[in-house]
Amino acid sequence: MGRLYESHHEEDKSETNKNIPMLFLLGEFSGESNHAWLNPKNHTSNSKLIKFPELEDQTECLASGFGWLLIQSRNTSSLFFFNPFTRQRINLPYHHSVITAAAFSASPTSPDCIVFTYRMPSVFGVRIDTLLVGQETWTRHVFMRDPSLFGGSIQAIYNKGCFYCVDPYGKIATFDAKLRTWNIVRGNGFERAHSYFFEFNGEIFAVKKKSDSSFAEKLERLKVEGGTYGWEEVDLGCLGDDVTLFLGPYGSYAVPGLSNVVGMEKKKVFVADYRPQSKCLMYNKSNGFGMVADAGFFSWCYAPIWIQSS
Repeated sequence: MGRLYESHHEEDKSETNKNIPMLFLLGEFSGESNHAWLNPKNHTSNSKLIKFPELEDQTECLASGFGWLLIQSRNTSSLFFFNPFTRQRINLPYHHSVITAAAFSASPTSPDCIVFTYRMPSVFGVRIDTLLVGQETWTRHVFMRDPSLFGGSIQAIYNKGCFYCVDPYGKIATFDAKLRTWNIVRGNGFERAHSYFFEFNGEIFAVKKKSDSSFAEKLERLKVEGGTYGWEEVDLGCLGDDVTLFLGPYGSYAVPGLSNVVGMEKKKVFVADYRPQSKCLMYNKSNGFGMVADAGFFSWCYAPIWIQSS
């Protein structure tokens, strides 16, 4: 099993090459234990599928980061962390709630890792559950909401002690993990759009995509000042001279220092997402390179998840 991942990196074991995120294809079928890797460096996927007995139950990925996946079992509703590089699994206490968005603040092996889950608002208000990894029970937080100010969160991002929730219109709400406060930030947001959100150098960015494709349309930066927020369109160069974006529905990365890696010299934006024809697409905006994984193996039942080894 391990050889399948290692084969991608045998030609270059440098720290820079290690930083290149891989696209993990998580099989989400009931009883599925076959998964795969796709390497953006050489544009290839493995002809053989990888078996992970740890993922035999029907599972879905809630979030990705720090080399780990936050997984929920659809059969049992149990939550756990899984590292597909090492096959290490960390089980979490049972969680009695539907989860709309989730995030975590650090590697689950860290004593400071906080898991955050958000449930779509109901007549009872916004429900947030948090867990410091290692504790035996979740802490529940319920807040009244004004639906005109913030809709249901589609993604949560951790940044500087707060979990930022973003709704489909780009509206922002924050949960302070230390003070346990929920704050709907006033602002205009942006027109409803499918977007990828990521944190880089202490700031939050959104890459909007066209509704009919996975094409990355424009980059916007979140500005929060004086209790209000706004999204401003910025050029990709604002991230630095050598930053590559890896964008996907379960977590996105901005990775510096890849232009000297063979196979990555001119590639600045990779998008991995579902296509209307139920295929997984990796697209690089800078030179028009596109690759559709073989639908015979990687169709709608495989979730494309960027993951970077820690």
